Amino acid sequence: MDGANPSNITLVFNYFLLALFIGAGIWVFFDTRKRGRPLSESIAWALFMGAMFPVAILVYILFRHKKWL
Repeated sequence: MDGANPSNITLVFNYFLLALFIGAGIWVFFDTRKRGRPLSESIAWALFMGAMFPVAILVYILFRHKKWL
């Protein structure tokens, strides 16, 4: 069988997703700090983003400009 082994493709894709989730968490952490949010809130947003990326990115983008967030 020619081509890449399916398990290798899956492994690379999993590492890509892991890097994406971690990168999103880091981006949100620094963005919330830049906007003057407390450290505890920045950490909470970063953990939420890292754990639930597809939903969390939408929530963060929608609410990051709100005063009550």
